[in-house]
Amino acid sequence: MSALNCMDPFVHLVTSEDLEGDAKKIFENIKATTGKVPKWMKVMGNSPEILIHFFRLFQAIMKQGEIDSLLKWKVAFKVSELNKCEFCVSVTKMKLRCLGLSEKEISEIDQAMTEKEKVVLAFAEASTKHAYRISPKLKNQVKLLFNDREIVELTSAVGLFNFINRFNDTLDVLPDVN
Repeated sequence: MSALNCMDPFVHLVTSEDLEGDAKKIFENIKATTGKVPKWMKVMGNSPEILIHFFRLFQAIMKQGEIDSLLKWKVAFKVSELNKCEFCVSVTKMKLRCLGLSEKEISEIDQAMTEKEKVVLAFAEASTKHAYRISPKLKNQVKLLFNDREIVELTSAVGLFNFINRFNDTLDVLPDVN
């Protein structure tokens, strides 16, 4: 067994040539639209079925829905910061910049926002840190501001990024050093 390089993921990075069917199509479409396949996808590609279904789930949760995509990406950033997932913090910051936020707005995400956004980020933090004991007061605030469909979307964004944070951290998926 060879020694692990601290900059390499724990498992093999899959290429498009390693895949077939829907998994290969996902890789090719991502590369065609963004120029490269993200490292987390190359790692997840070791299990094509998980890649396919996770990718579909990711798209369903993070697309514009009842909840604005920008708010979902703020949630993703908050969760990733709480979990100290270096890869996801860098990706969510990049996405927030693409959605029009400045570096200052990102660094002050907890202060420079509406009351509704503060409740959402408090809910994301409570869900991440202690989902089993979110205060009734916070749940009531969420329920007053959002309908059930919106609450499911928000909670799904929290859960999605808690999953991908753990996945990336466990498997040593770090940001590329340029």
